[in-house]
Amino acid sequence: MSPRLVFIVVVGAYLVSSWASGGSVGANSERVNSNCLVNASSSLASLLVGTALALFVVKYQQRPGAIDNAKVVGFWRRIGAFVTDCAVVLLVLAPVAALPLLVVEGHYTGTFHWAFERRFSRSTDMVILLPGIAASFAGLFLYFYVHARFGRPTVGQYVLGFRVTASGEPGAAPNWGARVVYSFMGLCMWPVSVLLAWRTPQKICWWDSRTYTRVIRVQVLEAEVRAGGA
Repeated sequence: MSPRLVFIVVVGAYLVSSWASGGSVGANSERVNSNCLVNASSSLASLLVGTALALFVVKYQQRPGAIDNAKVVGFWRRIGAFVTDCAVVLLVLAPVAALPLLVVEGHYTGTFHWAFERRFSRSTDMVILLPGIAASFAGLFLYFYVHARFGRPTVGQYVLGFRVTASGEPGAAPNWGARVVYSFMGLCMWPVSVLLAWRTPQKICWWDSRTYTRVIRVQVLEAEVRAGGA
């Protein structure tokens, strides 16, 4: 499947999920002025879209690609891939994470609704929200770790034409788990990370060298029928 088509699938999943849930999916609790605003939203369609997207990410076939050492992977390309990947993971997990809060709210009110908003908090809110937040972070970690560990580009990386691989330094084994954690940290302080990367000819980020990994540009090949001149 071509990178463009994969991107279209992700955008389509986002649009359908958002439309089915009234514009937003997930659960949230925040303080607005003197009020505590709590809201949650999901839908049956969002759950189905998330499930279908998860199966798609596991099953879709990536076209082979040729390594392009003449080009570097810029920081903004990495940011674009990261945002795309976060969207994929949240499209899968957010509809599920909102369900416990929706179910408990239905217990309090006597009627289950797929969305609600209230301007006060209950003692059970954070107890219900925290497992969903933890599951979301765990899902993000596993998503990036498994893709890197098995040498498969994430959806965002495939769409934007690069992948993560071992640095190849003698006697240095790549630390995939640490790479995921360090890259999260690096993207949180992205201005510093950008400056450090710009100082290197190959735009190497500090978490690349610390974990004995690197990113390489990949030129995805055309379909076999086109390559064969058909």
